[in-house]
Amino acid sequence: MISILILIMLWWLVSSGSRVDDSSSFTEILQNTAWWLASLYIITTIMQTLLRALRYRSLLKADGISQVPGTWYMFLITLCRNMFVDMVPARIGEASYVIMLNRGYRVPVSACLSTLFISVVLDILALAAILIALVLASLLSASQFEVSISNALVGTSLIVLICGFLIYAAVPVSQWFARVMDFTGIRILQRLAQFLVDVALSIRRVQRREILSLTLLQSLGIRILKYGGLYILFIAVTTGSFYEFSTLPWWQVLPAFISAEAAASLPVPTFMSFGTYEGGGVLAFSVLGFSAADILMLMFVIHLISQVVDYSLGGLGLLGFVMVVKKDEG
Repeated sequence: MISILILIMLWWLVSSGSRVDDSSSFTEILQNTAWWLASLYIITTIMQTLLRALRYRSLLKADGISQVPGTWYMFLITLCRNMFVDMVPARIGEASYVIMLNRGYRVPVSACLSTLFISVVLDILALAAILIALVLASLLSASQFEVSISNALVGTSLIVLICGFLIYAAVPVSQWFARVMDFTGIRILQRLAQFLVDVALSIRRVQRREILSLTLLQSLGIRILKYGGLYILFIAVTTGSFYEFSTLPWWQVLPAFISAEAAASLPVPTFMSFGTYEGGGVLAFSVLGFSAADILMLMFVIHLISQVVDYSLGGLGLLGFVMVVKKDEG
């Protein structure tokens, strides 16, 4: 319901656009979409899901888990995780990874949370690298090489410092928190503090294995495949219906998807991120001077196609997961 209300509000705000009064524009856009090109989005989604599953396995191995789930099992869990992350706001769907891994393969919750936490940090670093590439590409096109290099260095330094603190300070911070909770004498808080210490120690074990460089490369590959697939889908949709959009360089297109993804992660009670995702895209593309109505329609179509693919693959992954678990229990 919230998603519908947000979409209606967005549509009302951009009602001056040229396409709003054309009830057949949505059907025409789908008909004009280059589906042979859009189908490549399926391939990139499967590839980035497989790479994400391999990264999870690498982190679980580094954490010292005696029996790490196989690649196929992790692939099914990751397909489901992708679906649930899109389904609920504020990335609460990440919990599906922990639940399925713990219930289905008896992996300790502390190990699940530590690998999930490190994965988020690695995703931030990979996204930072892509943002730096976007800044360099956009500023170099304006012949501002020195400014682009300085911005890239400053941005990289800040992000590395923050992520380094999150990884290396996890144990001392959690132990300090545990001592404070012991002083309070509250049993629930003491158990929570001890659990956080277990997660922090799990993070330290992964850090000592010295695989962060490998997993960072995997994370960068995941991001490249993710945004590369969305860019291909963007070209497939815009070529036939939004030619002015299709002529945009890649460094002006990707920020819109990053903005849409960030908006979809906000704690707004939407379903499948409809409404918030489109709002983020409208905000980013409107800076370039395009009609807000055209942007909204374009982002809605791209979001709809991507969701159909993601939920179809996620549904198959959930079905496969259930079958594997039942087979193991039998």
